[in-house]
Amino acid sequence: MASSDEAIALLRSIDASLKLLVKQQKAVEVADDRELDGKYGNPVVKFNPRDWAGPSMKDRKMSECDPDFLDMIAETFDYFAGKAEEADERTDKGKPVAPYKRMDAARARGWSARIRDGKVPATTAGASGEWADDDRTLIDGF
Repeated sequence: MASSDEAIALLRSIDASLKLLVKQQKAVEVADDRELDGKYGNPVVKFNPRDWAGPSMKDRKMSECDPDFLDMIAETFDYFAGKAEEADERTDKGKPVAPYKRMDAARARGWSARIRDGKVPATTAGASGEWADDDRTLIDGF
């Protein structure tokens, strides 16, 4: 009977390895135009990733950020989602936090793609093509 116990142990090990591989191979999502144009599609960035060496993008909407920054923050959100999943982190209402973090990562990737494709409204970048400074001026009383 030892051989059947060994076989079961081996199958469990293979099952665990396959689950880990599937978890690691999850497709990277990119939010589509419908998502980005929706109510929650252009969130305000709350922090700069640790390795970001450029100007601060904190307190800007994703549509106002550098595409390289958005790529980096997407990776950061994916990392946070993985950690939230491991810890079974939940909202106050008991919903898993990880899917929300993954959606923010997808939004960041979507905005990065839009900006690189030149599909961002002209109000987010200066006339010279450089990113707007934090000292933005108000136009026509807005």
